[in-house]
Amino acid sequence: MAEGVYEINDKLSIPVEEAYKVLRANVQFCGFDHPIKTLSITSCNPSEGKTTTSINLAISMAKAGKKVLLIDGDLRKPMVLKRLGGKNTKGLSNLISGTASFEEVLNHTSIPNFDYIACGPKPPNPSELISSARFSEFLKTVREAYDMVIVDTPPLGSVIDCAVISSQTDGTLMVIKANSVDYRQAQRVKQQLEKANAKILGVVLNKVDKKDYKTYYRYNYHYGSDDKKKKRT
Repeated sequence: MAEGVYEINDKLSIPVEEAYKVLRANVQFCGFDHPIKTLSITSCNPSEGKTTTSINLAISMAKAGKKVLLIDGDLRKPMVLKRLGGKNTKGLSNLISGTASFEEVLNHTSIPNFDYIACGPKPPNPSELISSARFSEFLKTVREAYDMVIVDTPPLGSVIDCAVISSQTDGTLMVIKANSVDYRQAQRVKQQLEKANAKILGVVLNKVDKKDYKTYYRYNYHYGSDDKKKKRT
């Protein structure tokens, strides 16, 4: 285990925090019949917010009492360590290649129940590491040790790594940037996941314009209020 406990800034605006609570609840509802304990998160393209979504969803679940492990499974362009500000350079690539133990790559944070594993040094053969039996065994082990394991994966529109990881997790979320992704591209990514026998839980529409979000929120509020008025009459 890395020395010390890493301080995490988990402050979000109220609307954003509520949005992640809704996402957390929806993921839990998806596991009504078959519990979702391992979750992969991907996107069509870079910069759509999959890493931010992975981190904030993990924190939201930890705050709800779940023991959560976040794994940076993007061995090509890792961002988790940079976002969380940790100093432990050892990570998943070390663990799978056998150059570090689980205790050496595991990082505890200031948020109770929230641990993470960074990518580690970027390997020359990321697809081979992700496809290895050692990685599969690692996922099975942490699945038993944690209530939820979230894997931040590369964009599926760029490389196939996510499909390999998603085939081994209980569910997959697609993060799509609003007004950015072409419908046909999103369909291709969806088809790739289906071919890998991934269980697609849904899509997270990210980076919605504040004006659009407020309009949508007000619409829902008044819709509910009108329903209550109708029941009273």
